[in-house]
Amino acid sequence: MDPNGPEAQSFLAELYHLTAGDMNAQVSMYDVGDALNMDKTDAGKLAEDLIGNGLVEVKTLSGGIGITALGIEKVQAAGLAGDVATGALSLGNGSVLEAEGKQAVATVLQDIRSALGRQNAPYDRIEEIVIDIKTLEVQLLSPSPKTAIVREVLRSMGQSLGSAGCTELSDTIDKMITKEMRFVERKPTDDAKQLRSYHRAESIHSFLTGFD
Repeated sequence: MDPNGPEAQSFLAELYHLTAGDMNAQVSMYDVGDALNMDKTDAGKLAEDLIGNGLVEVKTLSGGIGITALGIEKVQAAGLAGDVATGALSLGNGSVLEAEGKQAVATVLQDIRSALGRQNAPYDRIEEIVIDIKTLEVQLLSPSPKTAIVREVLRSMGQSLGSAGCTELSDTIDKMITKEMRFVERKPTDDAKQLRSYHRAESIHSFLTGFD
């Protein structure tokens, strides 16, 4: 398949956005295809061709892929990059998170883990953030993660991060959750509160040992 063809360019651009232009990030080739309404066979074939052209690289044997430096250069040269800065990450407008929203949450969680491990914040503040992280991880494991719950948990996390001195991450989350708020009706967040209460009962120690 022609790597300069419209399908290949769309696939590469979607991969670029789902990984936020990060060569270390990975997503499923099938999630990329799903975002473009491709079936698994077509997505796999297209990814294979792009891998052969050095634009995409294999991350896992189960279909995990990432974009290469050459792939990033090609997307940017074609004017398809847009704004993929962390602050431009989006949850989407649907009631359930789609591939882009899941990747946005995963990207933010990765940044939070790295920052939190270096932060000398009070224990109770770290505990609040860890509870929120666990709640989001449970949502990401769900086949139908609820956007409303994710948004409200991120709102809580953003406030806690700001109080802990992680102002840049707090601003990132604020931009992320307010990007589509004009389209979203504000609703009660009992589900999110119940999930956070559940995770408060779990031990924080083993989780913190996983920080870099």
